[in-house]
Amino acid sequence: MTTFVDTHVHFHFPDYDQDREAAIQRSREAGVRVFINVGTDVKSSEEALKLAERYEDVYATAGIHPHDAKDAHEEDFSALERLLHEKKEVAIGEVGLDFFRNLSPAPVQRKVLNRFFEIHRKTKKPLILHIRDAYGEMREQVQNELSPPVAGVVHCFSADKDIMKSFLDLGFYISFAGPLTYKKNDSLREAFRACPLDRILLETDAPFLPPQSKRGERNESGFLLETAQVGAQIKKIKLEELASQTTQNAKRLFRL
Repeated sequence: MTTFVDTHVHFHFPDYDQDREAAIQRSREAGVRVFINVGTDVKSSEEALKLAERYEDVYATAGIHPHDAKDAHEEDFSALERLLHEKKEVAIGEVGLDFFRNLSPAPVQRKVLNRFFEIHRKTKKPLILHIRDAYGEMREQVQNELSPPVAGVVHCFSADKDIMKSFLDLGFYISFAGPLTYKKNDSLREAFRACPLDRILLETDAPFLPPQSKRGERNESGFLLETAQVGAQIKKIKLEELASQTTQNAKRLFRL
């Protein structure tokens, strides 16, 4: 059976309170063998870790989403840094810049991201970057504050191949989610086509962003298969090759 790693899912979110166990089991049956369960603030990161400690095939991350940057306090960074020393914690994230919705002021987002870059330097854990309408600003902050090559991933990539290349040059992996399958996303498919196979990751970002055939539904990790099938068609390779390579990539980045 072809197997995959979902490198970005939020199975601890309330969206799954009624059927979490069943949703995870369905995803396993669909071929997802490893789940990276991503935190978005201190409470969410703690819940992500609890879930990871319950299931052998689930790992956790710890971070503060840029939407929540305005609510971050110094003790939060200390709490998250402590979490990152736990055995099943594999990354810092999700953290980043989101200037599309601007739910936190841009200067605050940058300041919070700077603190996570400091934690990245101390812990050596890879970064999971959330970037929306802020690719140029993120590239500049990475270049100013970190020393490439940077261990990390641009999660749910949504820009074009030229922007993608600038992040590849900084050392990042590029992760593709359900939007790869959306009918109007030709530029994203072009980026996927141009991305080196050894730098591609796959994710769902579940419960968000279901693939084309599931639009309007709650997403779950098992739906990763549709994104992978489209990706294999774009690359003109067998699904098994994409599965094998992206699994190797995920294991390399997250040290699984």
